[in-house]
Amino acid sequence: MSTKFRKAFFAFPSTPNDLTAPIKAAAEAIKRSDDHISVQIWPQMEVFGASIPDEIKSEIQEADILICDITKPNMNVYYEAGFAIGQGKTVAPVINTSFANVVSEIQRDGLFDNIGFKTYDNSLQLTQIMRNLPSTNLIDLYSRPVNFQQPLFLLDSYRKTDFRNAIVSAVKSSRVFYRSFDPAEVPRFSTVPIIGEVTSSSGVIIPILADHVDDAQRHNLRAAFLSGLAYGLGRQALLIQLERQDQVNPADYRDFILSVRSEGDVTDSVIDFSKNALLATQSIGKTYIRTDKSALQRLTLGASAAENEFRTLEEYFVETAEFGKTLRGEINIVAGRKGSGKTAIFFRVRDKLRQDKSSIVTDLKPESHQLSLFREELLKLVGSGVFEHTLAAFWQFVMLTEILFAIKKYHSVRARNDSKSLAITREIDETIAKFEFNDSGDFTSRINRLGTFILLEIERATSRRETLSPERLTNIIFKDGISQVKSLVQKHTDGHSKIILLFDNIDKGWPASGVDAFDIRLVRLLIESLDKIRRDFDAHGREFFSVVFLRNDIYELLVEETPDRGKSGQTRIDWTDRAKLRQVIFRRMQSSLRDNKISFSDIWDKYFESTVKNRDSFEYFVDHCLMRPRFLINIIENAIANAINRGNSKVVENDCIDAVRQHSYYLVNDFGYEIRDVSGLSADLLYSLVGTERVLNRDSVIKYLKDFGLLDIDLDNAFRLLTWYGVLGILTKSGQEKYVYDYEYNMKRLDAEIRVLGGEAQYVINPALHVALDE
Repeated sequence: MSTKFRKAFFAFPSTPNDLTAPIKAAAEAIKRSDDHISVQIWPQMEVFGASIPDEIKSEIQEADILICDITKPNMNVYYEAGFAIGQGKTVAPVINTSFANVVSEIQRDGLFDNIGFKTYDNSLQLTQIMRNLPSTNLIDLYSRPVNFQQPLFLLDSYRKTDFRNAIVSAVKSSRVFYRSFDPAEVPRFSTVPIIGEVTSSSGVIIPILADHVDDAQRHNLRAAFLSGLAYGLGRQALLIQLERQDQVNPADYRDFILSVRSEGDVTDSVIDFSKNALLATQSIGKTYIRTDKSALQRLTLGASAAENEFRTLEEYFVETAEFGKTLRGEINIVAGRKGSGKTAIFFRVRDKLRQDKSSIVTDLKPESHQLSLFREELLKLVGSGVFEHTLAAFWQFVMLTEILFAIKKYHSVRARNDSKSLAITREIDETIAKFEFNDSGDFTSRINRLGTFILLEIERATSRRETLSPERLTNIIFKDGISQVKSLVQKHTDGHSKIILLFDNIDKGWPASGVDAFDIRLVRLLIESLDKIRRDFDAHGREFFSVVFLRNDIYELLVEETPDRGKSGQTRIDWTDRAKLRQVIFRRMQSSLRDNKISFSDIWDKYFESTVKNRDSFEYFVDHCLMRPRFLINIIENAIANAINRGNSKVVENDCIDAVRQHSYYLVNDFGYEIRDVSGLSADLLYSLVGTERVLNRDSVIKYLKDFGLLDIDLDNAFRLLTWYGVLGILTKSGQEKYVYDYEYNMKRLDAEIRVLGGEAQYVINPALHVALDE
């Protein structure tokens, strides 16, 4: 160990004894044998009559390095690791591999595997590790300048509960732009990008979840680490939870947690915090930003999720043909798989159209919604015929009022100096108020309020024993609101106006049991309602077009359920062209380097080894990304982080191999959620292929699925989903590996190839997943 590490502090859980005993023994061994090392373990601290959290933080601040045992995930230890990193200390995670499956659990979440950890089985091995501790300052390596465009950072939750939705709605109401970590989109909570997110933020919002919430254990571990990192950096942090009787929070940060009793309290607290955090951007200097960073440290690809970069997306967005069609209003459905870039197109189309002063753009992105609950309650109260009629009317009213709110927003800016605009905003408010509706909160809260209002109206009518025909129900609910709102839109627009509506995230908040017939019907009725609005506006000389952004799996089911399949213009943005993927990375690198004249080969050769396993290094990354831009960005960012963490001046072969391995573990652990969300099958489905040969026949795959526990009725569907998602491909007669994206995502074409192969068909596991499945 280098002599500059005069003192180390060792953080670890207090139980079990099989974990703590080797740590104590190793610390004693170090104490007896090496004068250059002083290891302080937390049970030996002098804390009688003192605040334990304050004393622990003081010990970390005085130490040169924090050693933390992460064998058994512990919130206090995760907090201390984050705090140490924020304080600029070196962190050395260790894992006792005598405990079963601990390494795979750590790799699953990604928090420590890309900064490196050491494993031990006994006190002797741990003693040797403590004599060769690292000297990396992660803040120096991975910090980023303050993001003045989106200065807030939010730790999102996997389940979009009312508590979580209230937080997001409050942030939006504060009008402070934010970025987020959303485990439903990017399940791996990796230290390197998180350091970049927190150092570039002026405020961090951290919900603490109740234990009964799905994924709460993983979420609260992330919350612990993020809290420590924020406080270590001196950033403002709002730790917030719903008050409950049985709550026992971790000792290190329990005093920082704000407990609230209602959604109203959430709103007030979050809005106040968000506004204060925005002001704090003015006082954050460059304390944590080194000016002597290496060229590799300065290279960044930006965020892989468009929501976290929509304010800067213009700098490196690739304007594809699909984007052009959407911008021109030639299509009204954009379909693509998760991570394919749907939301990026949504933001760029919105921003481009807003530049035209004659355009009225309504952009809707519900963070979640309660339409599934609305569906269940509605079906209890009305018959199926009335049900569809009600939903169609619901969508028309929602879409028309949102367009009206966009018109109001336009005139609200001018109302201070223009009496005509002031009169228009008042007229809109008065009209909408008749239906006990307003534009407070965000779209998520508005759509949920309207659903609740409709159910209450139906219950009142039912209690009066009124016959609920479709016409009668529509009249009861909307009281001629659709026609009044439509007339008001037409009144305050003219023949030169372009009315555009963009709708993304309709699948947010859907149950994890899989997509059912109602969900597809809900989307179909939305699209049909938008088409009716278009026809009505056309009849009054108003130009209107809408675009709904859908996951590809939802669109496939929609096509099967829609009688007139060719009626709706659509474009798919699933990626099949490697050259286009190269362009995505190239544009981001050019933006990072502020050089639009440099060539791709010049950039790549400067920062990356040319080959990996005798394969072109860029093509090696593409081979393992399932042809999704988000996955490709994440893999390359992992490789860059590995190189920086190891002190390499460029990304070498081992950095690339480990980046692919890290991402492969994510795919095996969390890609199954994507399959589950559309099918209802187990999210652990891919584990059925652990340890299998890479090349298999269909019978072998079915046997592995059956042995895993799938029911006979689900086997064919599971097999088809594995091929549809590109988990399994086929070996052609010439021995080539072909996956669904090699056939333009056309399953009929892939099925035809399989029929030609007949009983000799051989299936191959995608290399993107096999790396982890084979370890």
